[in-house]
Amino acid sequence: MQHLDRKLSTPASKVFDVVTYCRSQGISEWETQKLLRLVGRFASRLEIQMNLTKRPVRFR
Repeated sequence: MQHLDRKLSTPASKVFDVVTYCRSQGISEWETQKLLRLVGRFASRLEIQMNLTKRPVRFR
């Protein structure tokens, strides 16, 4: 058994569930299916955003 110190071991990037992320961001069902084929069930936010063909509009 390996001991992991929480202070020293931090994840490199946060991993999201692709379906949940797409629903929360208002991404279409077709685009969600495409992302699932490309990156799989779990991916980082950057992977999801870079593989979108139509990026969601951000209002300030």
